[in-house]
Amino acid sequence: MYVKKTIIFSMIVALILLTVGCSSDEANDENIQTIEAVLKTNFTGPDEEFKKIMEKENWVEDLRQYEENLYSDYFANDSFYLSYVSRYGSGLWYEPMQNNYQLKVNNIEFENTHSEEIIYNFTVDVEYQKEGSELSEVETVTGQANLNNEYKVENVVIEVNDLIRAISE
Repeated sequence: MYVKKTIIFSMIVALILLTVGCSSDEANDENIQTIEAVLKTNFTGPDEEFKKIMEKENWVEDLRQYEENLYSDYFANDSFYLSYVSRYGSGLWYEPMQNNYQLKVNNIEFENTHSEEIIYNFTVDVEYQKEGSELSEVETVTGQANLNNEYKVENVVIEVNDLIRAISE
């Protein structure tokens, strides 16, 4: 009887540990999916729609709507979203567009900081290629993203200076 209770108890503990472990992995996956979506969107382009908007005389409202469609769903609220697009957003495409470059994400690495808050460090390998050229180069961009329990971004910091400098030369 004692052996039977021990086996049942062990199975319940194992099941609980497995469930908790999977839940944690699933949360990490959803957090990573959110950050990855924002980074891939921001470091792939500029696309034709952005270029057409920037050719317009009165482009401000069209650009606002364009960025809202691209990014707002990933952010916890309008304040976090507006902070992001004012620092990064399609502004990261302006220099590549002016210098006829296309950006493309080659790889993204994530590291959970395992702090009390949901914070991930990331490294993005961004390929940049001059339009009409077969040669491309890669610049590494680093940063950090903070998320909430609903897998929404609250803050992002991205070190883009080296990429912008490389494209500007």
